[in-house]
Amino acid sequence: MNKKITELTQAIEVNDNDIVMIVQSNENRQVKAEQLTQHTYNLILTANVAAGGEITLPFYYKVGGNVLQVYYMGLLLLLSSDDAGTDGHYREVGEADSISNKIKLTTDWSADKGEYFKFVVKGGYTNETT
Repeated sequence: MNKKITELTQAIEVNDNDIVMIVQSNENRQVKAEQLTQHTYNLILTANVAAGGEITLPFYYKVGGNVLQVYYMGLLLLLSSDDAGTDGHYREVGEADSISNKIKLTTDWSADKGEYFKFVVKGGYTNETT
């Protein structure tokens, strides 16, 4: 027997930390509102980035939160488990669950001035500690 949640006609001032109910695969699920929003950002490099070098992003994200997708010149990059790039292309910079605006390339490749990145981040984050 399927349980039905109350129908929501309108939400006012939904914040990223609010819990909302969704129906997924015919099951009711609770999720934070931030998981339902995503933002896209573009970045054209204004300088070369050396192998293993850091890139400052035009937004913030939650490190280790599985909220970031990185595209380089249209290709989806993979998050690497190590700096050498054994199984990916970039690393998140910062401690798990911290807020960051940096990634770094793995040590097996570099990027040149004029090349571009596209970023998709789920949720909205700031570096404010309030």
